[in-house]
Amino acid sequence: MAKEIIERSESKYKDQLFFTWNKSTALELETFIEDIREKHRNVRFQKLIGTSVSFLNAYIENRQGQLYTRTHYDPNMPRYTLPYVTGHTKSSYSDWLFFALIRAVCYCTLVDDFQQERVYLELTYLINGYSVLFVETHVKRFFNHFNSQTMRYSYNQITYNNFREQWFKFIEQREELSQQLQKYDDTGCLFQFHYIYDFGPKCRFNREFQQLWHQYFQQHPNLSQEKCKIILKAKNFHSLNTLLGMDKPSFPVQ
Repeated sequence: MAKEIIERSESKYKDQLFFTWNKSTALELETFIEDIREKHRNVRFQKLIGTSVSFLNAYIENRQGQLYTRTHYDPNMPRYTLPYVTGHTKSSYSDWLFFALIRAVCYCTLVDDFQQERVYLELTYLINGYSVLFVETHVKRFFNHFNSQTMRYSYNQITYNNFREQWFKFIEQREELSQQLQKYDDTGCLFQFHYIYDFGPKCRFNREFQQLWHQYFQQHPNLSQEKCKIILKAKNFHSLNTLLGMDKPSFPVQ
């Protein structure tokens, strides 16, 4: 069915699909949908037509010809909850906060919506028992990453638009990095190491590990810094998530 609307702005996820329609009359849209229904009679679908749509975690609206988007939360789901993670929870939730803020920049076209989402994320961590120091450290890390420390409390739309431009560049860099990692993986030169981590300067450990690796394998034909990529990941065997998320035993429990 998606092939029928390939020339239009569309997005799909599992059994959900939406697309924009720029034709002049509603009759053309009805005719288009009925043609799809006739070609795919075995597929049952419900059509909803409007100027706005909630898709995954995004709210998208056509406001008099202008695109408006913001973060959307399902009203049937509990608020102020953190996602379930495995491994080292503190490290995972640190990364999740960083990327949740990136998602907020992606979804929110207005600075007011972005700031509201930032406050919501900070409150979510505080309600779930994380300290003010933890939240402050990682929120500052996010804005420092984009060299936009003043953006945290700014409600200037022009400044926010410039801030979002940096986000688009960040996404392009992430895509380039992903392609590079895939090339290393295809040639068998991508190495991932996991180590037990409880507390301490994790970034410092990762940095010194990379330095030692480069020092010892600088002249190696396959393990030098130019020929391979090292990824370090921390995990904690003693986390509650690990204990509760253990695999079922292969034998019946008496």
